[in-house]
Amino acid sequence: MKRVPQYRTRVLFFAWGDSIHARRRIGIFCEDDSFEVGVVSTFRYGFENASNYYLSGVLQADEKASRLLRLMTRCCFALPGSLLYLAMRFFGGASLAECSNFVRDIFLIRRYINDFRPDVVFLQTLMYPCFLSYFWLNKIPMIVTFWNGDVTWWAKWTGIERALKRKIVQHGARRAAAITVNSRAALNACLGYGATEEKVRLIRYPGVNLQMFKPHLNRAEVREQLGLPSESRIVFCPRGLGGYLNSDIIIEAAAQVIKRFPDTQFLFMVRDDVREVWDFHLKQARELGVVSNILGVGNVPWENMPLYYQAADVMVSISSNDSLPNCMLEAMACGVPVIMGDIPQISEWVTDGKNGYSTPPRDPFELASRIVRVFADQNGVVDEIVQHNIGLIHREVDSRIVAVAVKELVHGIANGTRV
Repeated sequence: MKRVPQYRTRVLFFAWGDSIHARRRIGIFCEDDSFEVGVVSTFRYGFENASNYYLSGVLQADEKASRLLRLMTRCCFALPGSLLYLAMRFFGGASLAECSNFVRDIFLIRRYINDFRPDVVFLQTLMYPCFLSYFWLNKIPMIVTFWNGDVTWWAKWTGIERALKRKIVQHGARRAAAITVNSRAALNACLGYGATEEKVRLIRYPGVNLQMFKPHLNRAEVREQLGLPSESRIVFCPRGLGGYLNSDIIIEAAAQVIKRFPDTQFLFMVRDDVREVWDFHLKQARELGVVSNILGVGNVPWENMPLYYQAADVMVSISSNDSLPNCMLEAMACGVPVIMGDIPQISEWVTDGKNGYSTPPRDPFELASRIVRVFADQNGVVDEIVQHNIGLIHREVDSRIVAVAVKELVHGIANGTRV
């Protein structure tokens, strides 16, 4: 029988959307008996061993909740609400529905904070709705995990968040009792927004689960299990499609690689919400004459991801904006060489030709040359890269070690310990 501590630290998380990062970051607290966990979100996570609180987007599916929310909207969108709507329209083109949800969620958050009575509020980003907690946090200490997009390139919602993002970040940097970041670039950005050095922690949690993500001795066996060609060279592209992920550049590079290595297969993760982008890429590949070398796999549970890394010869992620991508860390842990976009946050981890390869994010010819270098390796450089990175991951981002660090931080803030 587990021994439950006499007093458990009550931590209320705010999470954005359907995020594997939020699932893992919050999950490590739900599994620990020294914490009592609440989660406020715009997505129905349904965390076990936690009090789950949902905002407008989720509650509208419930008829009773919808009646309550409609009543709240009529009350809120009197004169002050109308002014808010006009302001949001002016600043960012937010729709009436978005403005309505904004106001509803502010009052729902107040109700949830009063209900849960947290010792600490922990924001998992400053994406909507996390920053709405600012309205009600007076004496409750706040911890923020800044996503790199919050502080270096401003991940945005719509409406008022887009117009006021800088102020939202500045307030979070100054108001927070503690801040966690996962790159030195983000750490320096937080200092620039007014955070003090003693409150910013470089804690790269949740880290990598090394019991799951590890090399496999028989790549052909893994490929057979996944239904992938056993003799082909496989380039794995796990990040998704479109926008700053530069998947169009990967397709262009594929045409160059296939001229040298015709059996190469490029394997992309294709979620349901990017089907239109995938169709565009298939058209692009068809025009380049390489559509038969482009493979897509649908929504893959995170628990099955190690198999895809273990099946690959190289992993490619050339995003223009990034923080510390889990795909890079997980590929390294699985013994797969990585090719990444050459941006500051990645250069903290990857030195071109030493422990991986980096390339300008929008240069298909440079990307193709890096892939060819991996495939044409004659001097055992790739093996040296793989062994170096396995050791790096074990030293720096073992999930068991970083979980302890972030939990100690939360307990300390809750108990009034200086960060």
